[in-house]
Amino acid sequence: MKNIRYAFASVSYHKKLSFGIGACSVLFLFVLTSILNLRDIEKNFYNQVSQLINNNDYHLNYQKIMQQYSSLYIIFLFLWIILITTLLIVSLKLKKQDMIKWRIMGFSNRFVIKQSILESLIPISAGILTTAVFLIVCQHTYEYILVYVRPLLANVMGIKRVPFFSSQVLVESTPNSVMNTSGDTHFLSMSIGSLPIATIFNAFFKNCFLLLSITTGITVISTSFLFRKSQKAYRM
Repeated sequence: MKNIRYAFASVSYHKKLSFGIGACSVLFLFVLTSILNLRDIEKNFYNQVSQLINNNDYHLNYQKIMQQYSSLYIIFLFLWIILITTLLIVSLKLKKQDMIKWRIMGFSNRFVIKQSILESLIPISAGILTTAVFLIVCQHTYEYILVYVRPLLANVMGIKRVPFFSSQVLVESTPNSVMNTSGDTHFLSMSIGSLPIATIFNAFFKNCFLLLSITTGITVISTSFLFRKSQKAYRM
């Protein structure tokens, strides 16, 4: 309880830094979740049409865009590592005097590391809560953003559109009542609906776990390193 009380007091005292960490966590959670959900959309669409379309270009495009999404996801994870490392180093330098005081007061290394972890995770937890509320309340807006961004990303990635059917095929959302259905007439029913909330939050929880794990690991390493330097300075 003492750790939690001190952590909230420190987060409140360093408001700007805490807000920066929380805001960055919201941004990266949103982007990373969007990338995974874009993969879900592509996979859903591909599963419905892959058996109906004999087009090698489309299959190659699908593989290419899925690889591009994976690469983009890794890039943003790497950017998060760089960003959170920078923010944590700045945070620990600002709190260096506090660490020296804790040392003078006889607190253990374990207490200091636990304190640093809590101070890092509290603003990120606030960011997680904010993002979760947005995804629940504004699910349709979120899906609209994905649908809007999807073709833009495809163009940026150099993915060219591939026609599914020949120019002689008539595509109608509702078949004409007087249409002659004899001969080579075929009807194709496709269901490209909205993303289930479970799919959205599967991606969201995966990213929450990754961001929290990465942040915790970096906090432990950086705090241990800085705490050792503080101990040496204290002994001198």
